[in-house]
Amino acid sequence: MPFVSWGYHPLWHGHLTRADLTQRYRDKPIILWHRSFHELLLNDAALNWTGVAEEQFKDHPEADWAQGRFWENAAQSLMNTPFGKLHFDPAGYRRGMQNFLEMVHMGGVTTCLDMGVGIFGDPVGETKLIRDTAESMEAPCRIILTPTTADFIPRGIPPEEALHAAEEWATHNSRRVMFDRHFKLQVDGAIFSGLSQCDFPGYLDGHTGVWMASPDQLYSYAEPFWKAGYQLHAHINGDLSSRFYIDLVRRLQDVKPRFGHRATLEHYAFNSEDQCRQMNEIGMLVSCNAYYLYMLSDVFSEQWLGPDRGTQMVRMGMLERMGVPFTVHSDCPMAPLSPLTLAWVAANRVTINGNLNCPQERVSVHTALKAITIDAAWILRKEDEIGSIRAGKKADFAVLHENPYHVGAEGLKDVGVWGTVFEGEVHPLG
Repeated sequence: MPFVSWGYHPLWHGHLTRADLTQRYRDKPIILWHRSFHELLLNDAALNWTGVAEEQFKDHPEADWAQGRFWENAAQSLMNTPFGKLHFDPAGYRRGMQNFLEMVHMGGVTTCLDMGVGIFGDPVGETKLIRDTAESMEAPCRIILTPTTADFIPRGIPPEEALHAAEEWATHNSRRVMFDRHFKLQVDGAIFSGLSQCDFPGYLDGHTGVWMASPDQLYSYAEPFWKAGYQLHAHINGDLSSRFYIDLVRRLQDVKPRFGHRATLEHYAFNSEDQCRQMNEIGMLVSCNAYYLYMLSDVFSEQWLGPDRGTQMVRMGMLERMGVPFTVHSDCPMAPLSPLTLAWVAANRVTINGNLNCPQERVSVHTALKAITIDAAWILRKEDEIGSIRAGKKADFAVLHENPYHVGAEGLKDVGVWGTVFEGEVHPLG
């Protein structure tokens, strides 16, 4: 069995190669899973264990066989080897889901939007494991699952068949696990890997980002789901990929005009002020990974983007000023599964090194708290059911040890969670 470790990143840990891992660990299969989750680094023994051959990756733009490095689509292809089976082992997956659901409760969360079911190549089996685990545990939360091009394209499922599959999956919805007419486009590469699509002047060292699929192919999947009334989401971190998504939504509006479509840009690492105006104009929403600012802003300012762009990562203040509805998310484990921690980042913009980056992009405490409650519900199209406390809603909320309005922006991350109420049922921690 291989030894698998997640969290490696060359900007923090130094550059490692296949040869380095082979020299250090010899016949032990070693797989380093990049901090982004979008890259893998394998030594000789690990490559032998997976059973892949050099010919499979000849001329692949997202693989470096000599270095043992596989990223984005090439890394995805390794899910069809024993490596994917290892991580999709039913017993292990169930234990992982149990841990995840406990973390959800500890964070005071009662609704999750899973933005990519099926990346292990078996969306039906994965959904069944998630549903069986959540229902058998009587977890005090619901999980909304999202079909994605990151599943359909690698499996060779064409757009119309993908739509049919998504419709069929929804017929098996349960109280806690469901599909709810969301669809995700995987547009550009991982921000942690520096593979987002950035417009001029690009990355300072000259490397370029990755398109996860061609623009035409992404549009071919977006159109049938749009016409069927699905809410679109797009994995986007760079301003170049943001431009593509804004243009895609405009093109779809020409094909079939829709009011209240709520097309959502997911992650939002770097965007221009003009793009925020354009998103507001055409009714788009934003789901921000606020933690990028905390973790990446300083090192990206030094290494990849420069301080003029790096310090401006995740400009939530601009969204607040322009009236663009937004939420914050963890993309767990890219950020802690702690909404109050993410609200703290949004309201303070203090980095892991203690730097205050771009203070004009801080948001008010009230806006930060809305981003983890009613505005999050708006992005889920659930504002009539959850997100605030009023007669007729489901009575989902977190019970806190302190009033976040009293502790102020600096104290948000330290507010403790007593427990949750899920659909009127009280669930204390512990």
